[in-house]
Amino acid sequence: MQEDRLVFELILNIALLVLIANLISKLRLIQDLILQERRSFWNQALLSVIFGGMVVLSTYTGIDIGSYSLNTRVIGAMTAGLLGGPIVGLYASLFGAVYVYLFSSPQAFAMASAFSTMLFGLLGGGFYPYFQRGKWRYQDLFVLTCFAEICDMVCLLRFTAPVQMVVNTILQISVPMILLNAGGILIFISSFNHVFIQQDIERSRQLQQASGLARKCLPLLVKGIGDRDNMERLAGTILEETDWAGVLITDRNQIVVCRQREGEARFQSGAEIPDIGILAIETGSMKTMSKAASSSPWHEWMKEYSLIASPFMVQDQAVGCLIVWVKKQWVFRQSELELHQHLVELSSYQLALSELERQKAMRQKAEFKALQFQVNPHFLFNALNTVSCVCRENPDRARELLIVLASYFRYNLNNEAYMVPFAEEMEHVEDYLELEKARFEEKLAVTYEVPEAISLKIPTLILQPIVENAVRYGINREGKRIVAIRAEKETKGVRVYIQDEGRGIPDDVLSKLKSGQAIGNSIGLSNVHKRMKSIYGEENGLRITSSGAGTCVELYFAYGYQES
Repeated sequence: MQEDRLVFELILNIALLVLIANLISKLRLIQDLILQERRSFWNQALLSVIFGGMVVLSTYTGIDIGSYSLNTRVIGAMTAGLLGGPIVGLYASLFGAVYVYLFSSPQAFAMASAFSTMLFGLLGGGFYPYFQRGKWRYQDLFVLTCFAEICDMVCLLRFTAPVQMVVNTILQISVPMILLNAGGILIFISSFNHVFIQQDIERSRQLQQASGLARKCLPLLVKGIGDRDNMERLAGTILEETDWAGVLITDRNQIVVCRQREGEARFQSGAEIPDIGILAIETGSMKTMSKAASSSPWHEWMKEYSLIASPFMVQDQAVGCLIVWVKKQWVFRQSELELHQHLVELSSYQLALSELERQKAMRQKAEFKALQFQVNPHFLFNALNTVSCVCRENPDRARELLIVLASYFRYNLNNEAYMVPFAEEMEHVEDYLELEKARFEEKLAVTYEVPEAISLKIPTLILQPIVENAVRYGINREGKRIVAIRAEKETKGVRVYIQDEGRGIPDDVLSKLKSGQAIGNSIGLSNVHKRMKSIYGEENGLRITSSGAGTCVELYFAYGYQES
């Protein structure tokens, strides 16, 4: 009967903790605190007090069996570490251990109980990465709690005398205490499962909201941040689609637009970019601000609002900043931060694409020689389409490709020199091939055998058309595109070979090339052939060797030549 009473009262204690867990897990504040990945000191302290209070409650409601107080403090102490992390586990268990040492009875077991309480919190915190984010492995959690209770028994043996009394106590309490507390922690911690389920639902809703917001906002960025009318519409759209109280958009030097909801306390933006925006632009990362110095003109205003700022990044350079302010809460809601960051990243990609389009427009207006502009118009479409696809799966890779694409077109647009260093022309070819490899992936293989420090100048945009031809037509029987670029230094110049493993160039095409006739819609080869002859002499045009096993195009660049 004594054992039945102990089991029954222990179950009541566990039920009390579970009831408390269900109640506090419904509070938005607790949910936000648990879901936060980076908590402030005060947020950690608040969680520690909550879980430490559970340890105190478990000790206070312990079942006195004469020589020992049977309790459920392991549940509160371990859960603090499992849900809050190592710091919360340490503080909560320390809080509980102090109470256990000072107020638990009998005092003979106080030291051992306080020590084991600290151990519970550290054990939970140590396993935080293993159990975090609601991915509970219940059988492992059961075993871990059993292990913790066994450690509690060891502490009793180590710190308490006489030994015989401790042994008798352990024999009396060990089985019900271990099994019921191990089972109780499963029920207790499962009460917080809905927090993580709600997080998944919130993220799904946020993704849907971000997608809808992006569809409305991105077209407004086509003309860049400097278009004030579009930025006004952008700010209005953001306020319509979110719960944010106000929006401020800047370029690198000044505020472009400042809008806020009706009825909100006025944000005194002035003419200068707020400090948080300057910091975000300088560091290239998101910044948050929840209070201002007493000397700041925003001190009173920031008692009600918090600021979030993220920079618009193009080619790893901040070109402006999006600053929003929200009604102040106990914690920054992670969903708000993620939505803000998601919107800024998509906007940055749109601004980068718009910059590429601007460069394309410049290219169409530029007064270059026709031979310097034999760029396949489908290439830009394919490159942008490739970047668009990569954006969904790997934003960092998409940003790298945008930088390469910008470098590629910048070379075409801005290079007014007739002759350029060999290394610059090779870098341009490598940019082109990097974009094509992103498009064809493993179906395109490129090898380079190019000596370093080739110090001569060659005609600009002379190699890329040949390489493009090799990529386009050099498909072998296995469906792969194999391109090899080799350069050899000679006494009077440099000889370059561009080879593929395609099915070869038809004889009639080679005949037309030698006679200077147009070759269908593609004039890249014939233009390069004409340029080479005009610069290096009739004998130094393209030399093409072609068969069913592939094509090799040979170009010879002599030292000391200037384009005529």
